[in-house]
Amino acid sequence: MHDIGDMLKASGFAAPVMDMEIITLTYDNVKAVMQDLRSIGAHNATAGRGHGMMGKAVWLTLQENYERFRKNGKLPATFEVIYGHAWKPKSRVTADGAHIIQTPFKL
Repeated sequence: MHDIGDMLKASGFAAPVMDMEIITLTYDNVKAVMQDLRSIGAHNATAGRGHGMMGKAVWLTLQENYERFRKNGKLPATFEVIYGHAWKPKSRVTADGAHIIQTPFKL
């Protein structure tokens, strides 16, 4: 959350305000969890992960391991949602009216 606020400041925004909340959704089965994750564009970003489809043995292992988290008959999926806003200061201009554009990167 702090890193995103820092990135806003580095991009020229002022007074970033950030907040977050944890949301837990519950599902009847692992397939429903995976379908929801796919529909929001979530994916495994782990370095060295396989890029192909998982086989039946991996799917069964995934299901068995996820079942350990079942509570009150439901499987949880927990998300951290980050909210933020910041102000973009009025553009600075040169004497002849050209806008000054700053980048956070050295060229």
